[in-house]
Amino acid sequence: MTRRALLQSAPATGLALGAGAFTGTLATATGPARAQSGKPPLQGPGIETTSGQAIYSLPRDHAWHGSEFYQTNDYNEWHYITALGRDLDTGERISVFWVPLNQGWVEREGRPLNNVLFAFHNLDTGEFHTALLYITGPMTTEGSGPDAEDFHFRYEIDDGKSGFTTAYTHATETWEFGGYTTKKDEWNEPFNLSMTATAQAPGYAPMAYWGLESIGVDPQKRQNPETMYGLTLYYTAPDMATKGELEVAGRTVRFEGTGWFEHQWGNFRNTYQYRYFWAWFRFEESGDLMTFRQYYEGEDFRNPNYNVNRYFYMDGETFERSYAFGPAFKLIPERMWTSEKSGIVYPWYGRIETPNGTYWYEPTIPEQEGLGFAGPYIEGVIQLREGGPDGPIVATGFCEMIMFTGTYDDGTEHSMGPPMSRSLPENEDGPWTPEL
Repeated sequence: MTRRALLQSAPATGLALGAGAFTGTLATATGPARAQSGKPPLQGPGIETTSGQAIYSLPRDHAWHGSEFYQTNDYNEWHYITALGRDLDTGERISVFWVPLNQGWVEREGRPLNNVLFAFHNLDTGEFHTALLYITGPMTTEGSGPDAEDFHFRYEIDDGKSGFTTAYTHATETWEFGGYTTKKDEWNEPFNLSMTATAQAPGYAPMAYWGLESIGVDPQKRQNPETMYGLTLYYTAPDMATKGELEVAGRTVRFEGTGWFEHQWGNFRNTYQYRYFWAWFRFEESGDLMTFRQYYEGEDFRNPNYNVNRYFYMDGETFERSYAFGPAFKLIPERMWTSEKSGIVYPWYGRIETPNGTYWYEPTIPEQEGLGFAGPYIEGVIQLREGGPDGPIVATGFCEMIMFTGTYDDGTEHSMGPPMSRSLPENEDGPWTPEL
């Protein structure tokens, strides 16, 4: 396997890009260090600063990315995981959602804006908690050289009120995610989470467009592979053995389950980004996996842009993948749900037409709403039925419904990202002002 190998599936006996796939020597300090210097580029042990827009190079591209190329106002990057499993003490079905994000650049912090989204759901009792962590203060990092045999990294920020850690060890393909918040209000529940996730076969696979996705719709159609304008790199580890411990609502939940992991990074906060319905599913009998993203041009999930839809399906035994784009996939709402909390109308019930069949979707409970910088959104457990809206449940997964079409207090459109993360001079040839 070459050092710059493209992501690919592997036989059931191993990972796509597993332990021992790369060799090298330790090139940087392994101790902790402050990752920010006061101005871009983001740098420090464990931060990838050279691969930039190049073809995937794992494991080094598991790391968060620095360099001048990505440290613009349009930069965004995240490590995402949702675990579906069981409470080891009660046997009840649970979900744990966790995503730390790097967004744009915050001048006063000398680093990207760091925030974390969290949600916990008990599928059997209906219990649901969520939180948004905006974490201030310096970020500390540690890690090996990018080509080291013992490749690893760890990132941490803790301001005393909220904090997070993300760590990765290539030798075991194990990720560690931890965090907490003390904030409590209508949208936030205090919690403390510690979770590990180890990649299982088939390892890592590209999510869309053979590894590239434009997260959003650009009416001017300016996505540029030469500069990566309006494009992201995007892959998944669809089968992660997860376990962890969560303190929430006055008790401790010890859990085990299967996680769906994603890593996405690039320049895309210059499109109509926050207008989509995304989901992944695992079919109960076959173990097959499915994921999609459907975009919208208008407001209220009423004007789908089928031409830029993307769809991914993987056989649960052979790991054979198939991709489809455009109108080959359609999500068609049949009943909307209005949140009493926010007043937003979500397409929580309907059907999906896919190259692998037609299914009907619904939530475990509809009240799985959180709050981000731009407003409320859905991050929740979703189920598929076969044969009709009352047919048997054949798959369970997780979805994201976002419809941000307004403006921030400074008048900028939501897709441009929070104003606090846009402290760099704007590129006159890059960002554009959408017509609202």
